[in-house]
Amino acid sequence: MNSWLVYLLEDNEEDAYLVREYLSQLNSKRRFRVKVFNTIESLKQTLGSVMPDALLIDLNLPESLGLNTLVTVKQFASNVPIIVLTGNTEEQFGEKAIQLGAQDYIPKQDLSGPLLGRTIVFSKERFESHRNLAQLVQLDRLTMLYNRGAFDEQLQIAIRNAGRHQLKFALLFIDLDKFKPINDQYGHQAGDQLLRLIGAKLKMFNRASDYIARYGGDEFVIIASHVETKEQLEMLVRAKYEQLADSYCIEDQDGGIVEVELQLSIGAVLYPEDGIDSDALIAMADQAMYDAKSADLHYKVAAI
Repeated sequence: MNSWLVYLLEDNEEDAYLVREYLSQLNSKRRFRVKVFNTIESLKQTLGSVMPDALLIDLNLPESLGLNTLVTVKQFASNVPIIVLTGNTEEQFGEKAIQLGAQDYIPKQDLSGPLLGRTIVFSKERFESHRNLAQLVQLDRLTMLYNRGAFDEQLQIAIRNAGRHQLKFALLFIDLDKFKPINDQYGHQAGDQLLRLIGAKLKMFNRASDYIARYGGDEFVIIASHVETKEQLEMLVRAKYEQLADSYCIEDQDGGIVEVELQLSIGAVLYPEDGIDSDALIAMADQAMYDAKSADLHYKVAAI
């Protein structure tokens, strides 16, 4: 029997008891475990460590009322499907909740075990489907890394988070050297194969917190958190270079196997020392990469 974890934000003990009872009495292939929270803050703290399969929320709490509760919760619970439990029977109210990010809503007067169970299951399935589609839009089809658009969004998020919490992060700009001659000599399918191999190696050796994207053509970028100093950044860049600068076996346009020695150039910058907005950081990292390429240094950290 599958076990689903459901969080319930509800300050009314009787309503919380009813939800638990309804779900515990369901005769289905799934068993629902319900954990109740009576404040937004207690829910937020737990969501930081353990994510549920679904989140049920009552909108009227001592600390927050109405749709404002949904907006507040959505700010820290964007990765979990939210179902609104409401005493408001107006259909337009439920539609507004969905417009603001809820997967579904249930008027409390209509609560029942089967309805709760179906709504939780369908909401999770719909949420996962939408998330998978959104992720496909964000992926580069050749390398299956994040694409340029996804990177631009993530860099803005990284800047906001770092600025708010006084954190640092690094940006690495990677360019493959003499990639065009490989395309010209062995064919575009060989170049595509090489890009896929580089993408796979970047994913294989990445840190869990790294955000890797194909920036375009033969250029790749990495947003690396938990980098505090230029010395740490230089160690990271050196490691990335040694991982990627290697020999690769690819097929040429005639079906033969060829081995190419790949060299690359990496430029790296640190936020906020080298820039406080995305344009400045990208321009500085790009310039450091070209400086490394021009001086045959292979990699360069800005201002070192």
